[in-house]
Amino acid sequence: SLELFHYNDLSLNVSKTKEMIVDYRRQQGSGHLPIYIGDAEVERVSTFMFLIVHITKDLSWTLHTDTITKKACQLLFFLRKLRKFGMNASILTKLLQLH
Repeated sequence: SLELFHYNDLSLNVSKTKEMIVDYRRQQGSGHLPIYIGDAEVERVSTFMFLIVHITKDLSWTLHTDTITKKACQLLFFLRKLRKFGMNASILTKLLQLH
């Protein structure tokens, strides 16, 4: 409960708190009431990012793999352009390790 936060002089940032409902029942009604912390309602989301992993309410990996693939393609495009302009391979390797 929130008393523990106040007792230890901690605060909960409600604007950064998210709620995601994972519900595999066949009949998915609107039976989930919103969560309130103090007077503020916690935002309900269908996807969020946790420790660099995209999590969706259906727990699929599609969004995460698409995002990683897009970033990898952008990086490879950049490295190919630099190689085309004659940049040293050891420098390209160091750039790749930094990313």
